[in-house]
Amino acid sequence: MQLLNLCPPFMRRGVKKKSSTPKSHRTPAQPTATSSTSDAASLVNSPRDSHERLVKGKPPHQETRVKSGTSGGKLVRLPPSEYTEPPSQVFPCAESLGAGDTFAFDDLARNENLRVVIVGTGFAGLAAAIACARQGFSVTVCERSAGISPHGDSILFGANAGRIFYRWGIGGDLYRRGGSRGGWWIFQDEKGKMVEQVQIGDMIDQHGAPILQGRRSTFLGSLGTEARLLGVTIRLASEVVKYWDSNEEPAVVLRGGETLRADVVIVADGVHSPARWLLTPHARKAAEKIPSGYSVHRSAISAEKLKADSRCSHLLDGTIRTWLGPDAHACTYPLDNGNGLAFTYTHRDDGSLASLDWRDKKPIAGMLKELQGWDPVLLAALSHFPSSLHWTIVDEKPEEEWISAGGRICFVGDSVHPMMPTAFQGGSQAIEDAAAIALCLALTGGRPDGVPLALETYEALRRPRIKEAQALGKLQQDLWHQYLPPPAARRRRLSRSSDSSTNAPGPSRPSLCPLTFALYDYDVENYVLEHFETFARAIDPDF
Repeated sequence: MQLLNLCPPFMRRGVKKKSSTPKSHRTPAQPTATSSTSDAASLVNSPRDSHERLVKGKPPHQETRVKSGTSGGKLVRLPPSEYTEPPSQVFPCAESLGAGDTFAFDDLARNENLRVVIVGTGFAGLAAAIACARQGFSVTVCERSAGISPHGDSILFGANAGRIFYRWGIGGDLYRRGGSRGGWWIFQDEKGKMVEQVQIGDMIDQHGAPILQGRRSTFLGSLGTEARLLGVTIRLASEVVKYWDSNEEPAVVLRGGETLRADVVIVADGVHSPARWLLTPHARKAAEKIPSGYSVHRSAISAEKLKADSRCSHLLDGTIRTWLGPDAHACTYPLDNGNGLAFTYTHRDDGSLASLDWRDKKPIAGMLKELQGWDPVLLAALSHFPSSLHWTIVDEKPEEEWISAGGRICFVGDSVHPMMPTAFQGGSQAIEDAAAIALCLALTGGRPDGVPLALETYEALRRPRIKEAQALGKLQQDLWHQYLPPPAARRRRLSRSSDSSTNAPGPSRPSLCPLTFALYDYDVENYVLEHFETFARAIDPDF
């Protein structure tokens, strides 16, 4: 069997072998990530408020080399991120979880196995924490904010992520607290005429798990609760400002100087991750992101006013709706069992109005002017939104490298492979990443010396899947935005027939059903179990 032929060309880094020198500075009795303020002071002596990064050979960024126990390493100093929220902007957990501050207790038993430090409490970070804790690892999560963020509106997880949630025992909770249980996804033209409807209520029969759609903060709360019940240490108001990239024992340095040592560090701090500098020379600055020519407005509100508005109250019935306009589309998503509504509006944009900053709120009036002439139902609903976020959609590709030079710091989710909104897979692929990386760490024995091979194999297994999901997202936007032809051709088509059956899917028009439904039968854990040995031996024949 030609195992090496199965190894993609990007798997070019050698597996870092564990040094035979004992880790004299690691205390076996310490079950969680080792914390030491004095260690941080020995690594670097810098002002409290400085963020630092390492970029090889690119001044003014400087490379700092220091000694760490038994092996050399590099201290990576991160830049300030203009996109991350300050710790003062918090969301009380009780509002999200409905059961008090579940992050408060810290008395659950922990194991003394592989030490995992995770940066970020988004879906990728919390899912990685759950997956690693389920494998028996000792997990610490660092989050710069002091609580769950109120930012974000709706999140949709496909059946490919839903089956993982149900396997973890939290799928039922997410389903009960979700929004889209009406069983349908309805597509209309911009005037409100229905052109197609897709049944999504039978996803369990079709794909073995349901679609889970709801409010981001609600779902994050459920994942946070599960992580804590599994004994994960979640450290809020703990901003990571430096990374120690070592092939023996990586570490993160918190603001204030405290050091958390680990066997593996998983970076899950989102699309604007400052830690991408660890992947030099392939990492791209935020300023170098290439606009796609499109932008998206999005927001969410509670439903009190909507319920009282007979023009649009039916949008809370649990059905996802999409309106297709000229090179644009809008969607509404019910939230909180009909007690909230989210919307998105994606349109052509030269980049002059939108922003890469997810806090860039604008009054809704400007967007409503762009939608003049669209379905009165949609306009009535949007009139109840005071403002919306306006983001530039950028062309994203998976980073050339997912693993740091030291081989023990790895990236998951949006921090390494952001998705277009029309992929409807950003959250789902983050969950798949989390399940895959935890399983890879377990399949190499759950030991420190197996981490480099585990991370290499994780990247090899996941990269083709990510490329497929990203490609489908771009194709989906093209399909929806090209549904309506130019005005002249459109008038000719409408003059030939007013029969709605002409809009039915067929040889002349493909279905408007989300293309990523094709990804729903995939079981990431089964895939890893089936293919791990083949990919691992392609990387390291001695495995």
